[in-house]
Amino acid sequence: MVQTIQQFLDEQALRLPHKTAIITDEGTVTYRELAEQSMRLAAWMQQAGIRRGDRIALILPNGIPVVAALMAAARLGAIFFIVNPAIKPYHLRHILADAAPALIITTQPLAADAPLADAATVLTLEDGWAAALASEPVVPPFPGISSDPVCLIYTSGSTGMPKAVISSHRNVVFATGAIQRCLGIEETDVVGNFLPMAFDVGLYQVFLSFQVGATLALGRDTHVGPGLLRKLAAWNVSGLPAVPSLVDTLIRLGKRDPRQLPRLRFITNTGAHLPRAAIETVRTLLPDCRVFVMFGLTECKRVAILPPEDYARKSESVGKPLPDTECLIIGPDGALLPPGAVGELVVRGAHVMLGYWRAPELTAIRYRRWGPGQEIALFTGDACSLDAEGYLYFHGRSDDIYKQSGYRVSALEIEAAACDIPGVRLAALIPPAATSGAVLFLAGELADETAIDELRHRVEDYKLPAQIIIRDDLPLTANGKIDKDCLRCLLVEETTP
Repeated sequence: MVQTIQQFLDEQALRLPHKTAIITDEGTVTYRELAEQSMRLAAWMQQAGIRRGDRIALILPNGIPVVAALMAAARLGAIFFIVNPAIKPYHLRHILADAAPALIITTQPLAADAPLADAATVLTLEDGWAAALASEPVVPPFPGISSDPVCLIYTSGSTGMPKAVISSHRNVVFATGAIQRCLGIEETDVVGNFLPMAFDVGLYQVFLSFQVGATLALGRDTHVGPGLLRKLAAWNVSGLPAVPSLVDTLIRLGKRDPRQLPRLRFITNTGAHLPRAAIETVRTLLPDCRVFVMFGLTECKRVAILPPEDYARKSESVGKPLPDTECLIIGPDGALLPPGAVGELVVRGAHVMLGYWRAPELTAIRYRRWGPGQEIALFTGDACSLDAEGYLYFHGRSDDIYKQSGYRVSALEIEAAACDIPGVRLAALIPPAATSGAVLFLAGELADETAIDELRHRVEDYKLPAQIIIRDDLPLTANGKIDKDCLRCLLVEETTP
């Protein structure tokens, strides 16, 4: 039987038809209702001329429509991609030109802000959506196979322009199952997703929830503020996928009023390193909450997950490889390195994606044949090591390693050391430029002198940044990660006469 992402929804619509599939501020929908919506929308798309392989752009906020639309696209063998509504017009124009969608689904305000009609047929939630959902839910059998592309996930590119990773049905289904075997999400869980679904972590909460029949509570970035704890409690959230900035908000609010803390069963971390101090604070505030440290790349979704019970003895590790996944460490000559040696991480497994959309040169660099079966493996470019027990350690991405005073320095190491300083909540290091040294940005409450003294106790002098800048908060991207491009712009502004 073909394994496709819409089967996650259809199986629960049969097994748990009246179970709430999604909770939002705008309302809720059951599994049966959502499956029917997606079929009606697929029928409308087919009548509009959408065929296998066509691209469909979903420029929508988190909500029921975006989930119904992506499932509808999948039913027709089309390829969906989600665009964060907060995207800048400059990048939106690039993405639309790159993907060449046949259909764009969005809202009227967003459509008015960009010349979308010039790019493709446009369906807005305010005009045409209700009529589309009134279509007869008659959809032909899935026209493709499980190795067909189902979605493009755009990530920031080394050239400054977003690039898209191509994911097949098979990739997504395998990755979802492997992650679930590590996390153990239950049917009774309510997974609170406040991360944009244009971010692969936000998108995968749909698949992880639907695979087991859990309820997905879809929040937005506006919820990640003073009212976060109330929202978590109102929706009875038991599982929280989070980036470090979201965990920081949870901790700050929880310290102010521990009585409002939700009864979280688990937290998963991604996007960036979660400081040890943050994990220990979460465990103090929420002693029954399991914290999963995870590591991955969009190019293969997830690489490793650290079981909470292993954290005490493997706190520096990012976990063990997913089930049916192999991680290898190679040197510059391509030879395998022994345990403990740092080299490039190579990943093998069915979740290694198909490559980059319309970027054959980049695909050839990262996706190469490897192993006894000569299948495609992912050459990550990341500096990692494996210990004798098979636990993975992340030492930095290629652009995180820089030279200072003749020594190689990892930005990740400096950021982790800074987050160990009492009073520091977030840290971001900007590597040296041609005319300036490394600059470390901190969010917290401490003096500059204290920060440099404390950092000197944690790293060698030759690794110390040239400057430390302390702010109340650090700017974040639309995905909730620290926005280092914005920090670089701040440096330019401060040094410009």
